[in-house]
Amino acid sequence: MGDIRLDQPKILRGYAPSRFGQVHFRESGSDAAPSPPLICLHHVPNSGQIFEPVLPLLAADRRVYALDLPGFGMSDPSPDPQSIDDYALAIADAIVALGHARTDVDLLGYHTGAAVASQLALDQRLMIRRIVLAAIPVLTESERAAFGAQTPIAFDEAGDWAREEWRRSWTWRGPGQSQHSVLRTFAEKMRPGARERGAHAIMRYDMATALQRLTPPLMILRPRDDLWDATDRAMKLRPDARSVELPDLGHGMWEAAPERTARLIDDFLR
Repeated sequence: MGDIRLDQPKILRGYAPSRFGQVHFRESGSDAAPSPPLICLHHVPNSGQIFEPVLPLLAADRRVYALDLPGFGMSDPSPDPQSIDDYALAIADAIVALGHARTDVDLLGYHTGAAVASQLALDQRLMIRRIVLAAIPVLTESERAAFGAQTPIAFDEAGDWAREEWRRSWTWRGPGQSQHSVLRTFAEKMRPGARERGAHAIMRYDMATALQRLTPPLMILRPRDDLWDATDRAMKLRPDARSVELPDLGHGMWEAAPERTARLIDDFLR
């Protein structure tokens, strides 16, 4: 790993078909690389853009994809009410369409993406070799209730709703996360209903049960963000996992420490 090199892989974009429409993805690396491809799944409401700082670093000896979940980024939505199961079905369709139906693949899931990665492994449509989960939403019933009781930011023509969304984005700015990164995250939240759809999907998913059922080798990364306590529960549920605490990182961790996070993941996948 190390600093960004001029000869490292570039990031390309494309679309793959799924049962719900097109899935947009970013990719880096080469199909001729010796290691299994890595599938990166983001949190919502955001997109695969969060992984751009680490994609080339992870792609030194593998093909790496960062896919936009259905209804986020530039991917077509699944039907409402959206669910983690449907997100996983669409992502599996896309991965198969990209030519990885009968090859080992590794998964990296972050926040909501951790739930989608887990469901992908449980569905067994793909041959999952290893899994990395960061910031895992193992929520208590009280947390689900409190999360569900949050009032959506109401649209108003004066634009106060956008100011409130910006305030929330800035409040959750992680250590070392640049203003540019916060702005990109804020822009992803501007799609109508994006926050509510993703929140309802994760609240209905039993992350604790899914986590306990995973059989591939597992790595857990615990940044200090709004899922710090939830990820601690995940680590206790899976004492067999390789767990790494990252108390100096939070939201924006992939941009704040790309070399460090990529090295941790690469060492585990090797």
